[in-house]
Amino acid sequence: MFFQRIFKNKKRGFTLVEMLIFMFIFTIAGLTFYKVFTIGTKSMGDVRSRLGAIALANERIEIIRNLKYEDVATLGGIPAGNLLQVETVSRSGKTYYVHCSVVAVDDPFDGTLAAGTDTRPADYKQVKIVVYWEDNNLAKSTTAVTTISPPGVEAMYTGGILSLNVVDSSGVGIGQANVKIINNTVSPSVNAQYTTDSTGNLFLPEVIPALQTYSLQISKSGYFSVQTYAPYPLSAVSPIDVHASVVNASINQKTIVMDKFSTINVYTKSPLGDIVPNIDFALAGGRKIADTVASPALPVWSFAKANFNSAVAGKSVFSEVSPGPYYFTYPAGAQNDNYKLLYLDVATDATNSFNLSSDVSLDANVILANKETDALFVTVLNDADNKPLADASVELRSVSGTYDVTLATNKFGKVYFPDASANVVAGDYKLSVKVVGFTDIIDQDVTVNKLTSQEIKMVAE
Repeated sequence: MFFQRIFKNKKRGFTLVEMLIFMFIFTIAGLTFYKVFTIGTKSMGDVRSRLGAIALANERIEIIRNLKYEDVATLGGIPAGNLLQVETVSRSGKTYYVHCSVVAVDDPFDGTLAAGTDTRPADYKQVKIVVYWEDNNLAKSTTAVTTISPPGVEAMYTGGILSLNVVDSSGVGIGQANVKIINNTVSPSVNAQYTTDSTGNLFLPEVIPALQTYSLQISKSGYFSVQTYAPYPLSAVSPIDVHASVVNASINQKTIVMDKFSTINVYTKSPLGDIVPNIDFALAGGRKIADTVASPALPVWSFAKANFNSAVAGKSVFSEVSPGPYYFTYPAGAQNDNYKLLYLDVATDATNSFNLSSDVSLDANVILANKETDALFVTVLNDADNKPLADASVELRSVSGTYDVTLATNKFGKVYFPDASANVVAGDYKLSVKVVGFTDIIDQDVTVNKLTSQEIKMVAE
């Protein structure tokens, strides 16, 4: 019997709890192994891709080094040649994207044309090869750069020189900005891509002369892209940034301002901060790209005027927009007609326009009041110049004595009754306003019936 009991215990196997614990541990171990295996496989794939890209870049550099100096130029480039600017190459089942650019360099070692100390500015050519294994993904690319010197003394330059400066609004140069240059009016035609140097400059000798026909398209990650336009009447408007010109035997300087893009968050709210949903509004502004030719001339903005709605959340977000002035419009409409626009609360502005700086996220609060709600909206101004007076002490007291609240005007000289402490009801009230340096206004009569507005002008003592 004893041995039978032992034998039965040995045959019993695992319990359900033990099986669940075992399966849990096995699952965790399996998932960990799979994750490590996947990451390792991906890393090995990236290493193989990078090695292939490096080999391909070095191969292109060696081919170019064996060309005649005058043949080191790209198809559609400045100067023009037969090297492809962009080509797709397959190696070992992997697709690579090869970008080639060639620019002539005016090396300051022997003086510069800009300083008047070098009459032969095309000292040598700089060749840049960028090989991507994911199209236009810089994180998945490798770069090779080499210089090719002329066999003897550099030749006298032909054509003109295009010197492009890409800067932000403060005048700081933007390095490594992408510049696409197109001109189909010259022969051979130009369709080339370059990048600015660390100072934001792109210097191109031997450019074929042409008047206002070199189209420039400039971009960089995190920046609002800009471009030039054909002059009027080739364009229907008069553009601010016109296509570049190149005059023979001269330096042709062109400056383009490009800023980091920003975000605008439009909120539609009550004076107490509650959401007001489904409000229509219009917005226009940003970068000024042109003026209309009709009289009076009107600006043409990068953010063309359009209608929007704040939806149920009472919010609209506009991301990656250009810095610059913006103009807000509150149109009539079924929902809008129920509310009165009190003011637009944006930074230090209280008008229907505001300025958007570079690289910011700006909140634009549209403050609305229900027209059917008993309330008093007070604006306190300086009688001398009609400028708003902030921090004015405004007391609203009912004649019956049931309501007595004192509030301070905001930075726009505005205050709204009621606040969160007590409701305003229709009836007769006394209004008192006090501002340091101005004569007090005491117990001015005001009757509240639905939404009531009152403007107070203070006289300096």
